[in-house]
Amino acid sequence: MSAKRRFTVSDFFLHLVVLIGFVVSVYPIYWMFVSSTQDNEQIFGQSTYLGFGHSLGANFHDLMVNSGINIFRAVGNSLEISIIATLIAVLLATLAGYAFAIYRFRGSKAMFNIFLISLMIPPQVTMIPLFILMSKFHLINTMWAVILPALVTVFGVFLMRQSFMTFPVELLDAARIDGLGEGRIFLRIVLPLMRPILSSLGILTFLASWTNLLWPLIVLDDASKYTIPVALSTLMSTQTSPNYGMIMLGASIATIPMLVIFLLLRKQFVSGIMSGFYR
Repeated sequence: MSAKRRFTVSDFFLHLVVLIGFVVSVYPIYWMFVSSTQDNEQIFGQSTYLGFGHSLGANFHDLMVNSGINIFRAVGNSLEISIIATLIAVLLATLAGYAFAIYRFRGSKAMFNIFLISLMIPPQVTMIPLFILMSKFHLINTMWAVILPALVTVFGVFLMRQSFMTFPVELLDAARIDGLGEGRIFLRIVLPLMRPILSSLGILTFLASWTNLLWPLIVLDDASKYTIPVALSTLMSTQTSPNYGMIMLGASIATIPMLVIFLLLRKQFVSGIMSGFYR
């Protein structure tokens, strides 16, 4: 049996840094959930109260009745938009990354480099042309106006392309010898082996779509079609004296789906990130 490893000073500082990082990351989320049960006096009191209050019912009543916003409809809108955008965006990024990495065709490197250069274009620059385009297609104030611009992301294509660069091509050659077509090879061999990185890209894409505020704020003007970030932003702008406990309750409701999805897919997410890191 090997001797038990001694706990050194470097181990102590490493654990201390991890503990500080954990507290810094978790405390804002905890404070948000706690504040959703408090009133303004407790939230802005001279002494910070870190325990749960007794105003959850009043805050929930204000959110559902007095805010003028249907928070659960906004959550449903965000779920619909984020799920559709994530599924299509991950599929397109996987197909594009697979093509750039596996197939060799004339101009592929130049095309990929031009694709990467588009990362240098600020998204704010393209918002006016996109708005005009959506208007001409009569998509303003629809969920497709929010979904379509997010279907192809340079980051997603780059991530999948880098992952496919180390994909064992011998498996593809063996499948072709066995008579499988390219579509069946992609569905039966490629996708199952790439499940961890697909989960990671799916989580990142879902979070980006879920937290997107500026573009939905531009193309959506019907309160019944608001996404959750737009709905939360209106809670501050439509009240003369905001109930911050109510706002924190809305933010807590908006955070729960993200936490649930991450907890369900955390193993695949970590596995995909680590595999991409070591490639």
